[in-house]
Amino acid sequence: MSEPTRSPLTWPHWFPRTPARERKDGRFKTKNSSGYSHKSLTLQQACGRVLAELSKFTRHGHTWRCNPDTVIISTDLQLRRDGLPRSGQRAPADPGAAVYFNLDGRDRCIPCDTYNRIEDNIAAIAATIEALRTIERHGSQMFEAAFVGFQGLPAPDQVVGRSWRDVLNYYGADLAEARQAYMRARKAAHEDHGGSSDQFHQVQTAWAQAQQELGP
Repeated sequence: MSEPTRSPLTWPHWFPRTPARERKDGRFKTKNSSGYSHKSLTLQQACGRVLAELSKFTRHGHTWRCNPDTVIISTDLQLRRDGLPRSGQRAPADPGAAVYFNLDGRDRCIPCDTYNRIEDNIAAIAATIEALRTIERHGSQMFEAAFVGFQGLPAPDQVVGRSWRDVLNYYGADLAEARQAYMRARKAAHEDHGGSSDQFHQVQTAWAQAQQELGP
């Protein structure tokens, strides 16, 4: 599986994107002592929900089935050196999120871009994980069937017919320059600029390959 990044968003190429015009406002709210409040979730709260749901796969006192330390929540938010989002930044144009994790030795990825806010998409992923845990209680076969489509990224050589350099139109050896080429290609491939979901996914996969080849 190609190595996903916390930023920029590593969207699995096999999962279709939601067109921007079809996205909607989420209804995920914070919780208080009496239930739910009217306050929108913060990024920290949404991420906390994901990690909490993943940790519940492991029974108390048992070996981790999904180690929270290995979970990657991938978005287009700019990050600080410590991996946390920069404060005061504008919401990125792409509100999508993808959560990568390893459960029982198998790589999984659950993406979501249904909503207009990154926080709501992450919360939706947490709700999906909660639903999967409920399914698991009714039998492992049903659980595995529910995971069809959440299989993680393919091997990095699976940009069919084109190298990552051709996709990004970059033939140098500098990762920072490659990132600039990626951002240009990503913008051109977006549906809002005349691209398509297939082109966008191909650019995402190419960037993952570029990071593997040029990264430290």
